[in-house]
This record gives sequence, C-alpha cells and structure tokens, in this order.
Amino acid sequence: MRNAAVLLISVTLFFASLIFPPDTSCESPSLNKGIEQYKQENYIEAINTLEKARKEDPNSSAAAFFLGLSYKQMLDYQKALEHLRDAVNLTPRIKEALVEIVEILYQIYEVGKPEEAEKWIKVAEEEKIFPAKIAFLKGLLLQKEGKSLEAVESFEKAKGLDKTLAQSADVQIALCYLKEKDLKKAKGRFQAAVQHDPQSDLGGFARQYQDMVEKRIEAERPLHLTLSLFEQYDTNVVLKPNESALAPDITDEASRNTATTLRLDYVPVLEGPWLFNAQYAFSGNFHDKFSTSHDVISNGIYIAPGYNFGKSALNLSVRYNHALVREPSYKKYVGSLNVGPLYRHLLNENHLLELFAGYNNTEYFDPPFVAEEDRDSGGLNSYVSWVWLFRKGAFFNLKYEFSDEHADGINWENQGHGFSLNMTIPLIEKLKLQLGGQAFLQDYKNTHTFFQTKREDDNYTAMVGLTWECFKNTNLVAQFTTFRADSNIAIYDYERDIYGLGIEYRY
Repeated sequence: MRNAAVLLISVTLFFASLIFPPDTSCESPSLNKGIEQYKQENYIEAINTLEKARKEDPNSSAAAFFLGLSYKQMLDYQKALEHLRDAVNLTPRIKEALVEIVEILYQIYEVGKPEEAEKWIKVAEEEKIFPAKIAFLKGLLLQKEGKSLEAVESFEKAKGLDKTLAQSADVQIALCYLKEKDLKKAKGRFQAAVQHDPQSDLGGFARQYQDMVEKRIEAERPLHLTLSLFEQYDTNVVLKPNESALAPDITDEASRNTATTLRLDYVPVLEGPWLFNAQYAFSGNFHDKFSTSHDVISNGIYIAPGYNFGKSALNLSVRYNHALVREPSYKKYVGSLNVGPLYRHLLNENHLLELFAGYNNTEYFDPPFVAEEDRDSGGLNSYVSWVWLFRKGAFFNLKYEFSDEHADGINWENQGHGFSLNMTIPLIEKLKLQLGGQAFLQDYKNTHTFFQTKREDDNYTAMVGLTWECFKNTNLVAQFTTFRADSNIAIYDYERDIYGLGIEYRY
C-alpha cells in the first residue's frame, strides 16, 4: 500500500520531467541524446550516454538529474543518490531532484540514512519546494519511525495542499490508525479512500482493508453472544439397555425435545501481554415425553486469566457447571469444578497445540442408595489438542484426554482415555460440512459390589452435520448424532440416535 502511494508521486514527477524538462538548449549533444533515451525508457542506453555527458560537462545539473533518474529506474539507488545530490547542489538547482532524493531515502530507510532524508525535507519545507509531495513523503518516513500520529498530520497537510493526493493520504492515515489500534478511525479513512475513486487500484486495496478492519472490530468486540434453538428427535431418551429383559416395562423410549443454549463470551483487549476471558453458558433440554424425569437445565461459568508470551500463552482455567433435573419439579442434580493451567502454543500460522492438566471435583446432590454407589469424585483431568487450519474456513482438531476419578463409592472409581476428532469443511459458499467422532474408554478399578465383575465401558459417538449461513451471523444447522455404549455390564449397554434441526445466531 505504501509502495502504491510512493508510485503515485514517482509517476507525477516522471511525467513532470518529460513534459517540463530542465532547459537543455545549450547543453551537449550527449545530454540531449541521453534525455531522449530516458524518455523512451531505454534506461541502460541512457545511463551510458548520460555518463558521457557528465564527463563532458561535470557542472551540468541536467545531466546529473537525468542520470540519477535513469539509475533509479534500474533500482541502483546508491548511484542514483550520487547524481541527484549533484543535481540539487549544482547551478541551476533542479528542484525535482530533491523530491527524488527524499523518495529514494525512504525506499532504503531500513539500510540507509534517515538523518539525510530529514535534512532534505527541511530544505524543501524552507524553500517551499513541492510542499504537498514533500509533506506526503515526510508522513511515510514518520510512519517507518513509528511516529504514527505525527505522520497523520503530514498526510493531512499533503491532502490539503493537493487534492490529487487525497485518496493516497486517506489510505496512509488509515494505516497509521491501524498501528495505533484505533480501528474505528481506520475504518472511516479506508471508507473515505474508497469513495474518492472506487474503481482505482488504490480504491480496491482500501476496500479490502476496510473489510478486514470491520472483521477485526467485530472479533475484538469484548462481548459476544451465541444463541441457538434446536428441535430434536431422540430415539432413546431413558437410555434403555439393549437387552430388553433388563427393562421390560420401558417402551416407547423415543421423544421429541427442544434444546436451547445461550452463551456470553467476554474477551476484553488488554494493554500489554495480559489476557483475560470469561464465559457464561446456559442450556436447557425439554422433552415431549419423560419431561418430569429427564428435563435438564444447566448453567456454567468459565474464567481464564492469562499471560501472552508471543507464540504461546498460559492461562489459569477455572470452570464450574451446575445442573438441575426435573423430578417432577426442578432440583439440584450435579455440580462440577475444574481448575488447572492451560498452555497454548502456535506452531505456525496454521497449527495450534493446546495442553491442559487440572483437578476436577464432581458432587451429586442426591444421596446414594448405598455407599458403594456414591458418585462424588475428585481427580485428574488432562488433555492435549492439536488444531490444523488446513484451508480458509476449514479446520481439523485431534484431541486426547485422560481422566482419573477417585470416587467416594468404590463402584465408580475409574480411569478414562478419550480420543476425538472434529472437522469443518466448506463445500460451497456459506455451506459447511461438519464431521466428528469420539471414543471414550473407561476402566473401573474395583469389582462391582452387585454384578461381581470389574466394569469396562467403551463409549463411541459419531456426528455429521451441515451448516448454512442463511443470513449474516445466522446459521441453519442440521445434525445427526449416534451413540453406542458398549459395556460388559448389560444394564449400561445401550444405543441412541439424535436427529436435530435448528438455528444458531452469533453476535
């Protein structure tokens, strides 16, 4: 974007040198020939001829000027500077050469001489040489020095002096505001640049940046809302065992239900490396049948202060969930607290690694029938997760989880190993395919006091879905999820399918 702005000044000066060249009527034939070759863009030939002209007349400022321009076109900036300095210092002085010097010094700023650029800018300002162009170049140099707000003043001055620089100046001012993280002002300036000339290349660049800034403003908004409403059909609400003899009285175990979720995410942008995010989540599941025994309402709170190290970040993750079950009125069912350090590392721009190890405490509020069935527990919960953003709008996530539950009742002490993968793949514009799968393998530590065997559960889940963005921030979602609980104790062995169609809104 900056190069485009500099190009505008270069082109202006280039044509000025062609239309209003320095007076060469009394100059040598070599100079006139060299100028003609330069006009025809035969820069190598021009350099050879103009080098000869300089030897013939070392005091010719015109020969120095056009030789400097020729070297500049060949990107030999050091030689260009040598001759353009002569064009400014010799008599008669060629004012255009001073602007060319400043522009070249801007181009080689990182390996060059900012002090010399400032010196020539001061000379140009004192002598009022091309004030608009000098103000613009001064703004570009101030940008490189990190003086964004001072640069804005120079671009505003350039814009006021020469209306043809207005679009370029607005783009550069917008970039300055971006660097200062003033996104709203940046958006306004990009919008103004588009309005100057929407069909120009610079207008197209500005429009792209404007879209980017709008997305960034939305992403950096501290409060985000997600609201969803799903109508579902559950083929086994009560988890009836596959062996029907174990539950002969349970029939017609399928039911329609309505699932609702509300999530509020708070992610403020903090100064410096500190991080913070918090979340409140509500969910409810309301059934046509079995409503007085299986309707569930849950609330969750998540807080994660942290520190950003650059490519990695460390957070303290604190999560609490509380659920109510209707029996037939709503009463407390279970509460769970999970606390631990969460580490994220950006392997590269498309790969993210996440590690967590924490303590999980779960309390069931109803007292157990016997002590051995007390499910209250505490223990380790940990996972490692890899996210791969393999194309625009798509991702792949692979996760391994390990849990070790020390329950109060010996029938519920277990270790679990979880393996999951999830994918989102864009199919066509606004339509995405979702795929997911999970295996959770639980080995119980003690012989079950009633069934007289060590329980082993292998739980499998598979999901496929389609998401269509029907309106901005609004998705229509269709999902199918199937569950298979494979247990060596028949009462815990069941199958379940859920069909869902719903709408999700994000803001």
